[in-house]
Amino acid sequence: MEIRYQVLSSCLPLGYPKAEPSIPLCLVEARETTEQLPEGEKPIIWRLWTTHKVENAEQAYLIVYYYTLRWIIEQLFRTIKKQGFDIEGTQLETFDAILRQTTMTIKAACTVLQLTYARNRLDCQPTDEVFDQQGQQVLRQVNERLQGKTEKQKNPFPQHRLSWAAWIIARLGGWKGYQSQKPPGTPSL
Repeated sequence: MEIRYQVLSSCLPLGYPKAEPSIPLCLVEARETTEQLPEGEKPIIWRLWTTHKVENAEQAYLIVYYYTLRWIIEQLFRTIKKQGFDIEGTQLETFDAILRQTTMTIKAACTVLQLTYARNRLDCQPTDEVFDQQGQQVLRQVNERLQGKTEKQKNPFPQHRLSWAAWIIARLGGWKGYQSQKPPGTPSL
């Protein structure tokens, strides 16, 4: 990733109190380097406006990091809404019922995102942070039933990592278990 940054000033809109003549803004541009890109892909470019002070490359990287955290929140909303649980399509009518449904949906969406981010990774979070002992026991039993006879069809992840659980749940959803396949779960995360 290439990082550039520039401190700029923005004029205040007409009618705005003239306590200060301008608002200091920083523009941070993060550009994907072309060495890592698959053939035919265009590099991703993020242009981020911020009121945070950016005076060096370290501070510019911090702004990009903040944006990646914001992106996780956007993915959570996407999972809760139409591309996931479709919370907006609820037919519940009372405030209490909608509140309970929303709470359950957010919890489930968080778990979906945790599993999606864990897929195919050995450095993901521990399984016991997401599943209690009873849930892990169920996963162990299901794993034994879903694993194939060849090494390529066996769960390649350690039981104490969430990627192990993601593999099992993906198999329950119809994924065949081959690493050569498209990764299971929500696309573009």
